[in-house]
Amino acid sequence: MSSGAASRLLRRAQRHLSRQRWAAPLLSEWDRWRTLHALRRRGHLPRRVLAPPELLADLPAAVSYPSTFASGAGLSVDAGVLRLDKLQDVDVRALGAVRARMACTYLGGRYALFEPPGARAALTGPDVEMLLARLDDICRGEPAHRPPHVTRAADGAGPVGRAVLVTTYERPAALQRSLPQIVALGAPVLVVDDGSSRDAREANRAICAAAGATYLLLPENRGLPTAQNVGLSVLMADPAVRWISYFQDDVDVRPDALERLAAVEDAEARPIITGYDADDHQPVDQVEIAGLTVKRKRSTPAMHLHAHVDYWAGVMPIPSPYVGAPKPVRGSSLEDWWIVNDAPRSAEQRGILVVCVPGLVRTFLWHRDDSTWDNENRPDPEL
Repeated sequence: MSSGAASRLLRRAQRHLSRQRWAAPLLSEWDRWRTLHALRRRGHLPRRVLAPPELLADLPAAVSYPSTFASGAGLSVDAGVLRLDKLQDVDVRALGAVRARMACTYLGGRYALFEPPGARAALTGPDVEMLLARLDDICRGEPAHRPPHVTRAADGAGPVGRAVLVTTYERPAALQRSLPQIVALGAPVLVVDDGSSRDAREANRAICAAAGATYLLLPENRGLPTAQNVGLSVLMADPAVRWISYFQDDVDVRPDALERLAAVEDAEARPIITGYDADDHQPVDQVEIAGLTVKRKRSTPAMHLHAHVDYWAGVMPIPSPYVGAPKPVRGSSLEDWWIVNDAPRSAEQRGILVVCVPGLVRTFLWHRDDSTWDNENRPDPEL
């Protein structure tokens, strides 16, 4: 058997065992021990190590992930331990500094060790190349475009006709990238934090304050439907709000997205629209509306949904088949199916199609480790 095939079999076995309740603690402890052993192979521990929470007790001068949001690109460490399923807990500027100044010298389980050049031989191979490519994608950090100045609806005279809801959980670096783009669309933005841990919620609160968004923390993690129900209810309490755009926290957005969505809005004929063109949700047809070429679909994921308040009211409350995260069974979420297809007053039950305006929204997190429900996506093209 080739080394590549053996490696793939080992990873599959590890993923299988990680889903077994009895084995998960043993695998976690094994990964932790191997990583600390890799750090000590030089005969001593580096003084300052960027490390996840579970390693802080073993590394007296360690730099925690949450503290990177204060240091940013100025982070100074002698080594970095990156937990592969917690990369979104690290400030993207600090992550970029580790990537630029250090090389990967150990990769095993859910941890990667980065050290300055010359400390030890850098690893090579397809697994390392995939990790470095993933870090490069994340470290692009700043939006692919710089949105033009937009007069915010909240700053103007008259009633606010549109509002935006963003849900987030345990991914401050993702929110740090997406939120400025969303706020720049010009509508009031409410961010609902679905009970993130203390460090993540403090980072989320600071990110919202800097971007000019309202931050609402739920007391505990109750799952995405709960965050959606709470956020939609808060926004719908304002009678001036007639359309609400919902975004997940891992999106890049075109700066004129709301303008293009407004061009095709119709409370009766087109009450639900999306700017996210998912390949696995094929269109029924393609038509032109208000000078825009749009696709009409029977279903669409909840990455982005733009709907009239009467439509949102018709599908609420959005039920939760499970409470909290991660999702018990691997796969995509079920909220989108309820909103678009299964609710008694959803689009499918009313005999209408979802209008998709392609190219307005894309996801920048596609790897399985970035998903709270272990769901891998195909990387999206640039907007």
